[in-house]
Amino acid sequence: MLKIMKTIKIFCTIIVLPLLQHAFAQTANGNKAFTIKGTLTGTHVDSVTLYYEGDGGQYMHETNPVLNNEFTLTGNIPHPVSARVMFKKTGEVIPRNLQEGRMREFYIEPTAMTIAGDAVDVKTLSLTGSKTDIEYQELNGKVAPIREEMKPIEVAFMNEKDHEKAAAIHDQFEPYNDRIKKVTYQFFTVHPNSYVTLDMMKYFVSRMSLDSIKRVYNAFNDQLKATTDAQELVKRMEKIEAGLPGAIAPLFTKTDINGKPLSLADFKGKYVMLDFWASWCVPCRKSNPHMIELYNKYKSKGFDVIGIADDDVKVAAWNAAVAQDKVGIWHNVLRGLKIDMIRNHIPNPDDLDQQYGIASIPTKILIGPDGKILGRYGDTYGGTEEDMDKLLVEIFKF
Repeated sequence: MLKIMKTIKIFCTIIVLPLLQHAFAQTANGNKAFTIKGTLTGTHVDSVTLYYEGDGGQYMHETNPVLNNEFTLTGNIPHPVSARVMFKKTGEVIPRNLQEGRMREFYIEPTAMTIAGDAVDVKTLSLTGSKTDIEYQELNGKVAPIREEMKPIEVAFMNEKDHEKAAAIHDQFEPYNDRIKKVTYQFFTVHPNSYVTLDMMKYFVSRMSLDSIKRVYNAFNDQLKATTDAQELVKRMEKIEAGLPGAIAPLFTKTDINGKPLSLADFKGKYVMLDFWASWCVPCRKSNPHMIELYNKYKSKGFDVIGIADDDVKVAAWNAAVAQDKVGIWHNVLRGLKIDMIRNHIPNPDDLDQQYGIASIPTKILIGPDGKILGRYGDTYGGTEEDMDKLLVEIFKF
């Protein structure tokens, strides 16, 4: 998707959906076949590979030869989808860290299209025949200048090893991400029935209020609403609402960091804060000292904390972060992430992020003694840490 979505943002975006599009309903006219004919200039290459999600949601990649600077790619897609194209010489091995720069993203449609340009200087490549790609390039053209401005901050952040200094640099992303959000939301408004809008919503849902998400969804036509991605968006909204104040907190049972069973039902009668975080999330780690302060201040009055870490694939890092940040004073569990289930669009009832509609971290959810959610803080669906502090003062003022 847009390259900005691969950049660390003011919130630490977590794994929610796979990078390529889900399966959609068949296009209205029933045609699913696409053909791409290419004519290349510049550096000689021997093969072209197209990566895309095909009919039925199957992940596809097709590699064909490039002969006399020309190639043809064919396949079936149910509707416009995001696709990536990459060219190689025979025997060439492109290191993983350089593959991004050798790929060009387009939105292809079930129709005849053409590609022209330099196979290695992928910025020169252009696709014709796809209305959806014109829309995508319109959005990308507005985002690209902002991303260019962000590059020095991105480099400084990635190279900084000191945790506190990295946190300070990370905060500088916020105004740029807000600008990107603004131009993207404007695109959603102007192009309510574009597959680009539907596709990008899976990334921007964590940056938008629930009301804004509903406005975008309600503007979809019936064809888009019938797609799997739109149906997934409805499920996301339902999960978000399940984690908002007034709802009964979904119960769960986990094994904690010490190998002992932990059940949310056992906390009935207490005020408990669910702290969604991760060892790799700079803002999360930055907020831990304040959480320790609150825990020590209110624990004798019936307040407890359950840290829920997005570190299922980095358990050693999770253990090290708990020890380093001294948050072992409260309960710690893993969210229950299973990458294969996400890739295959299978609901995971053990994934606490899915149960509570968590799309970015840090997010904190306060549950009352009766099991009802009293507050949500840190993400775009709730309040701020200042709001959290005020509510805790009000609760424990006695």
